[in-house]
Amino acid sequence: MKTSFLNRIAVVAATMLFSVASFAQTTITGTVIDAANDEPVIGASVLVQGTTTGTITDFDGNFTLSVPAGAVLQISYMGYKTQEVPVGSQTVLRIVLHEDSELLEEVVVVGYGVVKKNDATGAVTAIKPDDQNKGLNTNATDMMQGK
Repeated sequence: MKTSFLNRIAVVAATMLFSVASFAQTTITGTVIDAANDEPVIGASVLVQGTTTGTITDFDGNFTLSVPAGAVLQISYMGYKTQEVPVGSQTVLRIVLHEDSELLEEVVVVGYGVVKKNDATGAVTAIKPDDQNKGLNTNATDMMQGK
C-alpha cells in the first residue's frame, strides 16, 4: 500500500518534470545580413515556424526572440529567398539572405502601400528625373503634367 502510494507520487513528479522541460524557452539573438553586400537587413521578419511568435530586425539587422526547444526559425524579407533555420543548441545566429530575382516583379508605390503593377487600377507610368517638367513645380502633379 505504502509502496503503491510512493510509486504514484514518483510518476506524478516525473510527469510534471518532463512537461516543464518540454515547455522550456531559450532566448535566441541573431543578425540578418544581405549576402550581396554584408549589410544588415532592416525590418526582416523572423518567425518561429508553425506559430505566431516572431519579431522583426532592428536598424542593425539584429533580433532577439524566445523560442521553444527544437524550434525552426523562418526568416523572410521582400525580394529575398525565405530561409528556414533550425535553432538546435545555438543561441547566437548569423543569417545571410540571398536575393530572389524571380520574386522581384514590377511594383508600384502608392501613398499608403505597395501594389503590383498588374493589380493597380488607373493610369500607371514611370518618369525618369530627366523627363520631369522643368521650371517652377509646386507639387508632384506639376512635374508629371503632360507625360
